[in-house]
Amino acid sequence: MFRFLLSALLGVLLVYPALALDEAIEKEASLKLSQGFNAYYAEKTVAAARAFEEYIKLKGDSEVPLRYLARIALSGGDVQSAILYLERAIKADAHAQPSLQLLSEIYLKQNKYDDALRVMGLILKDDPMNERALQVTAYIYQQKQDSRQAATYYKRLIIAVQKGSGSPDLVSQALYFLGNYYYQEDNFAKSLSYFTKLYELENDNMRYLHIVGELQKVTGQFAQSAATHEKLIERQPDFTQAYESLAETYFILGDKRSLDMAVKYRKLKKDNKPGILDGIEQFLEGKEDEALKAFDAILTANQNRLSARIGRYRIYSRRKQDTDARNEAFAAVVIAQRLSAYSLAREYAHITLAYLNGQAAATDFRKRFFVAKAALPSPANLDGESEQLAIDFVELYTTHAATLDSTNERRVAITYHELAAQVIEKLQLWYVAMLQNPAISGDAAKRTRVEKRIREAKNQLYQTRVNQAWTQATFKNALADADRTAETAIAIEKEYATAYFVKGIIHNSLAEKNPADYKTAADFFLKAIRITELRSKKKVAPANYYFYAGMMLEKLNDFTNAEINLKRAIELDPYNPTYLNFLGYIYSLRNIKLPDANSLVLRALEDDPENEAYLDTFGWIQFKLGNYREALEQLTVAASFSQKKSFVDPVIYFHLAEVHYVLKNRITALEYYIKTRSEFKKASEPLDAAYINAQIKKLESETKQTKKAGGQETNGAKEEKK
Repeated sequence: MFRFLLSALLGVLLVYPALALDEAIEKEASLKLSQGFNAYYAEKTVAAARAFEEYIKLKGDSEVPLRYLARIALSGGDVQSAILYLERAIKADAHAQPSLQLLSEIYLKQNKYDDALRVMGLILKDDPMNERALQVTAYIYQQKQDSRQAATYYKRLIIAVQKGSGSPDLVSQALYFLGNYYYQEDNFAKSLSYFTKLYELENDNMRYLHIVGELQKVTGQFAQSAATHEKLIERQPDFTQAYESLAETYFILGDKRSLDMAVKYRKLKKDNKPGILDGIEQFLEGKEDEALKAFDAILTANQNRLSARIGRYRIYSRRKQDTDARNEAFAAVVIAQRLSAYSLAREYAHITLAYLNGQAAATDFRKRFFVAKAALPSPANLDGESEQLAIDFVELYTTHAATLDSTNERRVAITYHELAAQVIEKLQLWYVAMLQNPAISGDAAKRTRVEKRIREAKNQLYQTRVNQAWTQATFKNALADADRTAETAIAIEKEYATAYFVKGIIHNSLAEKNPADYKTAADFFLKAIRITELRSKKKVAPANYYFYAGMMLEKLNDFTNAEINLKRAIELDPYNPTYLNFLGYIYSLRNIKLPDANSLVLRALEDDPENEAYLDTFGWIQFKLGNYREALEQLTVAASFSQKKSFVDPVIYFHLAEVHYVLKNRITALEYYIKTRSEFKKASEPLDAAYINAQIKKLESETKQTKKAGGQETNGAKEEKK
């Protein structure tokens, strides 16, 4: 017993001095830190530096004293020492925002962009909406000529500013870069959206208004472009380029004011170089030969100048040069469609069709071409004029069908797909019969040409049937027709992938009534992937193949393979907001990889910050992360944007109900649960009806109990205030 007490006493004696020493060190370290601060703010930098260094000797590297040592070094012009101190500081604490900010600014001033980016990355990891870090990161990537990355951070900067400072200067900077970026990428629709926002922010800037008008013209919005430029010259009558643009726009639209605008432009711009206005003026003044020369010069430089094509069409039409007029009209169809000027494309498609029908009637084309298989002459030989006319009909039908698809006139589009297919099928019959002609089969060169035409017709027929099936699949009551058409395409060519992909789309739609079709859809998507990976040079399928496969596998609860395919889709198309949002959302539903989910949806929002589905996902992820106030803000915004579109997905109501419930806002939670139940069938995803009903019952019961007790039911926020 005595030995035990002695050893215990010795143990206490050994430990006590150590504890006393630690306390002494802590006391001295605290004293040194205080001395350092006092000296620093008394502008006694030498004494401050000595105190901070002594603190570090006692306690080791610590972010705060190292940061102050860096500031002291900077005040003395010793930038390199400041950098060393700050690097030690962030090594001691990688989350220390003040040291990170200071170090990043130093690297930025030294144009050490890679180091600055590294530090900015640490800032944004902790604070994804840090305005200064986003602005600097975007600027650095701009300097490094990595426009894609710069665009990413400028988009996030806009979101950050809207949530934070609201600085119009930062927003203007971001919008201007993004407008230019997408213009350089030939994505004129996105460029227009950013410049429109920029003009709304700075509506006294006539240059931005002019850019908006020009982009409206480039995207085929000719009437809107004219209105924009009219507004511009109303506010600034000497804005020369507006008159030039109006002259061309009015000419395309067939508006007589075109010549007046051209004359006004000449008065303001006397030293202009020859251009499209030369042709327009000559035409409007009746000088057709001179106009043709001017239009030819324009088209030599740019084959896709719509106004020049329309000018040539009008001249050839006046001169009754039908073949030339038809060719120019069809060129106008193709260019207008490319510009998304669908009404114009439709107008010139009808003009082209009228010429083709006229030529067909004059040559008795239909009677000679559309003969029964048994009626084909033997040996068959399709004359060149009939063959070319058939090819021209196919091109017009398929092109016009694409226009009608884009304007949601899909039932008519299906008819044009069918017309194209019928002509191609007849061409195939002619070509096969032609091979029986000894004059062709006995001539190797001629036989090779006909065999090539057969292959081309086969490929064209395959694609036409695929397109027709795709259009049919947009109608719920035409899914059976779509399926048959897709099967027809597969019968034409079993080793091509697109028909299998369309079959997958069809069965995905059928799965809304029969969930077993999800498995069928997944099989078709995976088959399309296998075929493409096997046959393509790059051994990879299009990104949307993997995305749809991933969606179907997720429906089948094969999450491992779903995730693999979804990640592959994002790898191939890393900025696609739909892909990013979907993977982020399914992570949130499974309550896994929430930081990854947060990052994915944030990237989706960068591309479309006002998309209610992405905002809903982002809010729901914040809820899962426990950021309830942030979740409520994002989900409320999502509901607001949805209401502007006259439909709120019940899933958003459900998410709002869950957030309000956690925040103990019982009345509001109950309201949203009831809204969810009333719109239950319209939800974009399955919701747990039993759970929602149980929550409603529970909250109604709690409300009744409160009233019986003589109290007044309130929201949690009000209760907290009490």
